Amino acid sequence: MEPIFINKLKHSKEIYIEINKTYSKTSRLIISLLILTVYLALALFFYFYYYEIITAVLLGIIGIVFSFYPTARIYIFAKRKEKQFIELYDTVPECETVFYDEYLFSVGITSKEELNINYTKIKKVKQSKNLYLLILGNKIVVMVDKNRFEKGTCEEFEEFIKNKAVNAKIRL
Repeated sequence: MEPIFINKLKHSKEIYIEINKTYSKTSRLIISLLILTVYLALALFFYFYYYEIITAVLLGIIGIVFSFYPTARIYIFAKRKEKQFIELYDTVPECETVFYDEYLFSVGITSKEELNINYTKIKKVKQSKNLYLLILGNKIVVMVDKNRFEKGTCEEFEEFIKNKAVNAKIRL
């Protein structure tokens, strides 16, 4: 069977930052606002109820700093992931995904397991600046780099995935 698309993805730190920014944008914003609201409410409580200006200022500063944690966590995770890959493989691994008419084929990075995935198993398709994320389930994602198609083009792939992933919520 002849492949329709061939895509290579290098698992670099930049790719993992982009994945996490795309995948968790809403939850990251909600968590940041919740942390900031709680600490600022505590700061106002200490200021108006106990007249503790120093405690109120410290709680406000801590709230502002901690509200950046969900975003900082993305960069920490990406750096850690790249470091793990370099320790294991002495380089940043590259994964090839091949798209056939009825299924997509990929080899797992860590397990080297061959994956044949039917297009009907794709639940969501998201797009970021340089990636397509084919989400199969909870935290199971097939990543496709827009700039590294060896066979086919990015525009052709969009049309192809819209036609094949009939059960997916597509956001392109």
